[in-house]
Amino acid sequence: MRLPDHVPVSADAARAIAARHGLGDRALVRLADTGIINAVYLLGDDLVLRVPRDHPGHVAQARAESVAIPAARAAGVRTPALIAYDDACDLLPVPYLIVERALSHLDLEPGQTPDVWREVGRDLALLHTSADRAGPVGEVWVRPDPRELVAQRAADGWFTTLEARWLGAWLDRLAAAALPGPAVERLLHRDAQATNVIVRQESLAYVAILDWGCGGRGDPAWDFFGMPLRAVPFLLDGAPPPWRALAP
Repeated sequence: MRLPDHVPVSADAARAIAARHGLGDRALVRLADTGIINAVYLLGDDLVLRVPRDHPGHVAQARAESVAIPAARAAGVRTPALIAYDDACDLLPVPYLIVERALSHLDLEPGQTPDVWREVGRDLALLHTSADRAGPVGEVWVRPDPRELVAQRAADGWFTTLEARWLGAWLDRLAAAALPGPAVERLLHRDAQATNVIVRQESLAYVAILDWGCGGRGDPAWDFFGMPLRAVPFLLDGAPPPWRALAP
C-alpha cells in the first residue's frame, strides 16, 4: 500500500507553531528524509519539528514519542528533550512534536567505537530498570516463541525440512539456557540501532539515543533486535550487573 505524502508545513504554519509554544521568530528548514515516518524540519538553530504522515500508524508513533521521551529522560537516559507535543490538529492536520536538535549519527563499525556502545548499554539499562516508576508507554510487545515461527516458515516453504530441524535444534538449546519464568516487562526503546545513536562529530563521544516512536513495554531482548551483533559485548560491558540478568 502506498503511503500518503508527507504533510506540508507552510511558513505561516511554522510561525503559528512557534508562536503557540513561545519560541519566537524562527526560520523553518526542511531536512533530508532519514526515515519513512516523519518529515523533519529545523526550527531555528536548536530545535527540530517532527511531523508524521497522515497515517494512523505514523500518528500513533508521534503519540508514543510524546510519552516515551519524558519517561526516558526521567530515568536518566540521554535523549533530546521534548519541547512540545500538539495534537489539536488545528495548525496541521496531524499531531506534531518539537524536540531539541541533535546531529551526527553513528556511522562506524562497533569495534571502532566501543565506548559509544558501552554508553548506549548504560542508557538502555537505565531505561529497562525504570519500568516500575514509568507510566504507561506505547504498546506491550510480547516476544513469541521463535520455534513456532520456524515451523510456520517451513510449512510455507521458506526452509527445507533439514534447515528447519537445524535451526530448531539451536533454538531448543537457547531455550534451555533462558532464565526461568515469564518474560520481564520493561520500558523499551524498540528501535535501538546505529542510525538512532548520536555522537559528537569531532570526538565520536556518545551524546544521545533518538527516535522513540516505537517505544513501549516488553522483554528487554527487543532492544537488541536492531543492534549490530558485534556491538552486543560492548553494550553488556557498559551496563551494571543487575541489568545483565534481564538481557538476552
